[in-house]
Amino acid sequence: MGDVQRKMVSYEISWIKKRKQPLTAPIVIVWSVIGLIAGGMIATEFGPLFGWRNMEGMSAYFGLLFGSPLGLIAGAVFGYRMSRGFGDDTKKRGNFLFLTFVGVGALIAGIVALEAYRTRDHLDPSLSITCYMRLPEGVAAPPKDTKSTLELRSDKETRRSSPYNVPEWEMKDGRATAQNSVEVYRATTDRKAAVTIGNGPTYVFKVNAPARPKTYSYEGSWQKPEGVEGAGGVGDLEARCLM
Repeated sequence: MGDVQRKMVSYEISWIKKRKQPLTAPIVIVWSVIGLIAGGMIATEFGPLFGWRNMEGMSAYFGLLFGSPLGLIAGAVFGYRMSRGFGDDTKKRGNFLFLTFVGVGALIAGIVALEAYRTRDHLDPSLSITCYMRLPEGVAAPPKDTKSTLELRSDKETRRSSPYNVPEWEMKDGRATAQNSVEVYRATTDRKAAVTIGNGPTYVFKVNAPARPKTYSYEGSWQKPEGVEGAGGVGDLEARCLM
């Protein structure tokens, strides 16, 4: 056999070995999927830097259109090069694939645990707190265009109702009464409702509801404010909170 023939046979044997690398395809597929997901998520987070705003899911489109394809290619190249780097050692290639699955599983478990910890005090579904306000006897209702704000204060969240809310005042038992609402998303027993009528002071009321009340299960009683922030006001404003 001449030198040329030996070189051709050697090349064919080398080519066949390269073609017959077990587990290369699964490794490439798995890392392609990893790159696809990771690329999309990373690009979504950095979308605003390239002018793709978070509003209306625009940054998600950026991640899908640019990050995911690049991640797919990068993952496939990485998986292929890693597989080639193990040569004919099928055991190492199998160990690498196994560790890849273990790493992905550990990452998913960590994300699930972190999300469970982060949302441990979230209310599902969310509730709303409604406060009825009533003015002292003999005090006329504010003008019809007077805005009113209800602010939820707790050790877990602070939320305010719309600043453009204009409540409808009604006469009940000889006293002007109105209501306002704000959403509640976190579970806690340390809640307070702060009511502001027009440019007047803010009246702070204690909300004695359970941390996780069932919808429409809590009905508080009329109470006087435990504190008043600011000067002036309408006197002894009272409030009754429901959840």
